[in-house]
Amino acid sequence: MEFTGIGVCEGSISGTAVVFRHESSLKNDTSEQLTFEAAMERFNEGRRILYNELTDMAAQAKEKIGSDKAGIFEGFAEVIMDDEIESLTASFIKEGHTAAAAAQKALDEQARELESLESGYMQERGSDLTDIGRRLAAIISGEGHSLPVIKEPCILVADELSPFETVGLDHNLILGIAMDKGGVTGHAAILAKSLGIPCVVTLGDASVKTQSGSLCAMDGASGRFITDPDKETIAAFRQKEEERKLQFSFLLKAAAEPAVTTDGVSILVCANIGLPEEAQRAAVHGADGVGCFRTEFLYMDRQLPSEEEQFEALRQAQDALAGKPLTIRTLDIGGDKEHPALGLEKEDNPFLGYRAIRFSLDQPSIFKPQLRAILRAAAFGPIELMFPMIATLDEFRQAKIITEECIEELKSQGIKTGSPKLGIMIETPAAALLAREFAAEADFFSIGTNDLTQYTLAADRGSQRVSGLYDPLNPAVLRLMSLTCEAAEEAGISAGICGELAADARAVPLLVGLGLTKLSVSGSQIPAIKKEVRALKKEKCKALAKKALALSTAREVRALL
Repeated sequence: MEFTGIGVCEGSISGTAVVFRHESSLKNDTSEQLTFEAAMERFNEGRRILYNELTDMAAQAKEKIGSDKAGIFEGFAEVIMDDEIESLTASFIKEGHTAAAAAQKALDEQARELESLESGYMQERGSDLTDIGRRLAAIISGEGHSLPVIKEPCILVADELSPFETVGLDHNLILGIAMDKGGVTGHAAILAKSLGIPCVVTLGDASVKTQSGSLCAMDGASGRFITDPDKETIAAFRQKEEERKLQFSFLLKAAAEPAVTTDGVSILVCANIGLPEEAQRAAVHGADGVGCFRTEFLYMDRQLPSEEEQFEALRQAQDALAGKPLTIRTLDIGGDKEHPALGLEKEDNPFLGYRAIRFSLDQPSIFKPQLRAILRAAAFGPIELMFPMIATLDEFRQAKIITEECIEELKSQGIKTGSPKLGIMIETPAAALLAREFAAEADFFSIGTNDLTQYTLAADRGSQRVSGLYDPLNPAVLRLMSLTCEAAEEAGISAGICGELAADARAVPLLVGLGLTKLSVSGSQIPAIKKEVRALKKEKCKALAKKALALSTAREVRALL
């Protein structure tokens, strides 16, 4: 069978399928529907799933970071299988709690015992147990799903993938990703691009009609996905991939050179990354630095990273960049990026709710360790710090005050810090309309076109039903970008872009013409974008941008480009 979706990341490959669907026999867990015996059965099924997850994590940890670090996963695996946890859960179920709520309550009770001890180490283990309890409850209720254990190279065929699920995969064994749902600007797709994994989205019901273990072929450029392909199709895909790699090798040879227009205007072409190891890949592809380090992916594990862990991750990225600038976006959680350890409540409209800077300002115990880690890393190389989802001047001012508090705390402790530039993401129409006021207080702007587009056009970037409305080349979005660039130029600060529009080769002349001086894209796209910039003349680009801003529809803009 052949399915046609949207190509996200180039690459024509074939391989064995591993199917992953978000289905669970543990759904609809309510005390009204279940007897005590049925609720206990769900509890036991859920903890067996989590036990297997934890033992797998322990095995991986032994290989990657040593037996001493792996021991904690083994310890938690034993805890959840302990008779006392089972007994406590049973008693809470009898009191009328659901199996999920009873299991979390049981682990919370054990966590409180540890947190009451004087030992700081044991108190931290109590916090870990609370996170384990949340994960167990999510699995039992059907809201949490165990990723497949992948041992051989494969094509992962899924109904959908969350950003954290995508990060949690063994990327060395993933030949390609094919998803029923998702979108070009979804974070799973963005991560696939960052990692250079061929990816196709919006395939409909491919995961339902594909069997694990079957042979599949996919083309990340055209969006084709084929089950049980014949030999001719496999040969054609292989030839296309060889040609793509050959062309890319030519681009890569010139990637380390700067991107300068024919009339001498330098444009920085940087990388978007989600994990520190991606910085090395970016450097190999000729990145002029990192334009957006999405730090929320450091929070992918069940427990929150400590200040020291975040500091080490940032230092790893700095070392890979060898003195080139690292722009760090503070935690952008919420919206389509849920996290089990943060305990965020479900919201009817999460993109307009408790996310990004709103969460950080309200959670100083999480925000300040991140800021401290960034400030410490800034002592070792050029760092820019930017805050996401800013809508008001008060938010930015409050974020700067907390940053200054962290600087003073570190100095009082005798810890060396740097003085990173402080900027904001322009992702809300409010920020774009107030760009002149923000430019008077910010050191730089970075336009996030993915969110700016969805907020401007009131079109959910992940919804297939309104995908026809979602278009970053809509003149309304372009005019907000133009306001931002004008304000930055007047104030003498830089304006960059880190949304997916920056990777659209057709749009590069328009972006340069608007006045953007930094384009941040997935690492593998850097060579091609640099080539585009080198063919441009800034004055012609400005004339093109002026014409585009005068148009009425995205279709007209695309025709112009």
